[in-house]
Amino acid sequence: MKSRIIIASVIIALSQVVSAQNIDDALRYSQNIYQGTARFNGMSGAFTALGGDMSAITLNPAAVAVFRSTEISITPQLFINKTNTTFTASSSDLTSKTGLAQIGIVSVLKTGSGSGLNNLSISYTYNRTNNFDQYSRIRGTLANSSMADYWASAAYGTNKSDLGGDAYLAQDTWLIDTLSGYNDRYASTFSYYGENAEQYGQSVERIIDNSGHQGEHTISFGANIADKLYIGAALGLGEISYTGHYEHSEYLTTGNIYGFYNFTYVNHFDAVGNGANFKFGIILRPIESLRIGFAMHTPTVYNMDETFYSSITSEFDSGNREAGTGTATYSYKLRTPGRINAGLAFQLGSSAILSADYEYLDYSTAKLKDGADGYNFDGENSDIKASLKAANNLRFGAEYHLGSMYFRGGYSYYGSAFQTGTLNENKHYSGYSLGLGYRQKPFYIDFAFSGLMSKEQYMMYSDSRLNPAEIKSNYNTFSATIGLKF
Repeated sequence: MKSRIIIASVIIALSQVVSAQNIDDALRYSQNIYQGTARFNGMSGAFTALGGDMSAITLNPAAVAVFRSTEISITPQLFINKTNTTFTASSSDLTSKTGLAQIGIVSVLKTGSGSGLNNLSISYTYNRTNNFDQYSRIRGTLANSSMADYWASAAYGTNKSDLGGDAYLAQDTWLIDTLSGYNDRYASTFSYYGENAEQYGQSVERIIDNSGHQGEHTISFGANIADKLYIGAALGLGEISYTGHYEHSEYLTTGNIYGFYNFTYVNHFDAVGNGANFKFGIILRPIESLRIGFAMHTPTVYNMDETFYSSITSEFDSGNREAGTGTATYSYKLRTPGRINAGLAFQLGSSAILSADYEYLDYSTAKLKDGADGYNFDGENSDIKASLKAANNLRFGAEYHLGSMYFRGGYSYYGSAFQTGTLNENKHYSGYSLGLGYRQKPFYIDFAFSGLMSKEQYMMYSDSRLNPAEIKSNYNTFSATIGLKF
């Protein structure tokens, strides 16, 4: 099996390095931060009980049954991510990208009125469920360790002639070598391969440059019974496109350490995936001013394909070295957790709506399986169960309209996925949103701004002498929806 080296504690609590697919991958594709229509975004996605919105169908397929007429809409978005990192120095970086947040069509067949079946509805919608774009720089000074020491530790017990992956690259670029008298024990250039006292003080810079998105195509069917009960079912077809890339450099600004000047390590992989799930939901309206919503989503099973490579370049007073793994591919399957959504919505007079959502999912149930070479991921799945936990997510939204103008706001909270006692046990997301709309039959246009904040502890590599860097992220999204009703 391939040995793409990923620092698991980039996102998770474990300060360890594992090969290939790991908790990073399972969590990244399981933790949805929904995006959609500008109305949906402006109310922070609190639509499980409301329905009647294209993006609400992603949460609760019964939302399609609330529509009274055929409708189409499209929503472009601008996504901006600002990160602030702190190690022994600080850095601030910004990345932005445009994309499609939502597109969809709903068709409604009126079948009657009164106490029976009033409408049948069918829809196709696409909604973005994650933006992965991130650019961050970690800068500072390493006073007592190096990533080269990690590679020396990882190579321990392996005969020099049998080294593979990044440990081989480190050996081939003179960053590590065997101890005198041994063929399977290693030290780094910072102790002159175990012959002298360790010396450090080199500068470090790690550039993280990730990109991509996750989305879902949803085909839904719904029925409106007496304008009191709305039921729906849906097939969700998920898609993933992700690029993970980082460059880790260590260098001396003056002089050298045992002839060493600098090295740069590059780790890159591209992942694409396609998966499917099923959803069922209901919305109950016992009285005119109250709606109660409930929906269940089965786990999504993705077929994943990855392409990856890594390389190291180094400079010593005796020469320069360069080595790389070459490009390789790997396939596997990933099962993300199922979800339960519940919601309440209140109509206040004829002008205002208040809505609240609760979402439950258990990240520890994510599972990697069926590696292309027969690998069963037992160790990685044990780590997932030991490190991740169930999370509770909350979304609140409000809307007030004055004539044809609509004013919206919302708040969201996505609970930590990590077990108590782990490095990132307190990592959660909190967000807010504002929206404005104009509606005049058969046309409407909506605008929204949503912000989401999080903070994580990031380990560049596994070493008990290394402190984590702190990364604060601010995800800001601007969206606009144009829609028509027939």
